[in-house]
Amino acid sequence: MHSLLLLSTLMAALGGSRAFVVSNNHQAISTTATTTTTAVFASPSEGHHVDRRQMLQWTAAALVTTGMPSVTNAVTVNGADSGNLPELPPNAIRSYLQYRIPLQISADYYLWDLQEKLGDTQEWGAVGELFRVNNNKGQGQPSKIERDFINPMRILSLSMPPDTADELRDSQFAFEKAMQKITKATYGIRRDLPVEIEASAVPNAKKGWEEGRIALNAFFKTLNDISELNELKLVPAAGANQNKEYGRSERRYLELAKKTKLCQNRGGPALSQAWGGLMISGYLQDSCGIPDLEDYFYQ
Repeated sequence: MHSLLLLSTLMAALGGSRAFVVSNNHQAISTTATTTTTAVFASPSEGHHVDRRQMLQWTAAALVTTGMPSVTNAVTVNGADSGNLPELPPNAIRSYLQYRIPLQISADYYLWDLQEKLGDTQEWGAVGELFRVNNNKGQGQPSKIERDFINPMRILSLSMPPDTADELRDSQFAFEKAMQKITKATYGIRRDLPVEIEASAVPNAKKGWEEGRIALNAFFKTLNDISELNELKLVPAAGANQNKEYGRSERRYLELAKKTKLCQNRGGPALSQAWGGLMISGYLQDSCGIPDLEDYFYQ
């Protein structure tokens, strides 16, 4: 918007007293300069010499006097009093509000990252790492699949009313079973370890992905039904229109993944804040550059 106003001002200076600016509703509005502005922006042929410094001064003055329409892209965030959430147990409300965004990001990963890796056996070493539990120094860190999918599903299941909990648990178990199929199909296959790949390996891996997709969607649908908010987007089946049917931005996911990885490589949010100024990251939001997750969720 600032650039548009600046452009409008320069157009008025160079081409006359009438210019176009863009309003809040994105419509072009013709604006007529005041008598003072007309005099200030008179052309050299009218007896005024316009140098660079004057142009900058006039541009700044025009920006102040014209005023800048405020642009609000605020996202309406559903809270504890939205939909059917007030009818749920307090733990269920807390769990839903805590895990809805991480689960949707995990669904984005499932679609735009895991699916692609399963189609390329050169990436199966990385797939194997997703299921590997890190026992470094006895910490017993869960695998990525456990951390990003199964644990949130388990916590949500335990917090819900009995009937809903049973549905969620069934979906969780189905998802775990599907992940076991992927693990079995890709086990021991790595880029740096040449092995013979069975003809059934790739189809079995993709079958596991599809069964996992169905189970994850069933979990999301149960949450959408019980919350009556319909916030969680289901993952479409593989196909040419998959991204369009999903209705979320792959570009925004890749950007988020890149910035999150950058933040992790720099020691996490706390450490990155301390020495982020020493690194040229190119991001202006903060030292990690991670976008607002509520805005990312409500695409």
